[in-house]
Amino acid sequence: MSLAEHPRILQLVARYHGLPPRDRGALQLLVVFVVGLLFYLLVWAPVNNFYASSMAQRERQLSLIQYLHATEAQARALGSGKASALAGQSLLSQISSSTQGFQIKPNRLQPEGSDGVSVWFDDVNFNNLVRWLEAQAQQGITVRQISIDRDDLPGTVSARVILQN
Repeated sequence: MSLAEHPRILQLVARYHGLPPRDRGALQLLVVFVVGLLFYLLVWAPVNNFYASSMAQRERQLSLIQYLHATEAQARALGSGKASALAGQSLLSQISSSTQGFQIKPNRLQPEGSDGVSVWFDDVNFNNLVRWLEAQAQQGITVRQISIDRDDLPGTVSARVILQN
């Protein structure tokens, strides 16, 4: 049995044909209105809402991309700052290992900022200290600040040197 042959549908069709022509026209307009309203509520409104939210999300993403492009240089500078801090740590280990070859032993090593190291020496041979500083200069390490005090023994000094890459 098809839908058109169902007894309830046949009864409704008979009732429809029994209506005066003016009422049939009003009923047809009502059916068109209800179908249009259902189309709007079930199809058009969800599609339109999805489109509007997608466009809003697109605008947010575009503004985020523009912000990231605008701050890219600053972020890269901060990233290279971390690399400088790591370079400072590598400078610390380089200085620690290089002093052994010149028979001088630092009392204390301390990082200074992101690219420097403070080195304290007590009772070291002045000539060995100067040779070590020359070797550091050849490695590209410069002296930012130096303080040398003469000790009681001839040829020995106490020093504080701040080196930087």
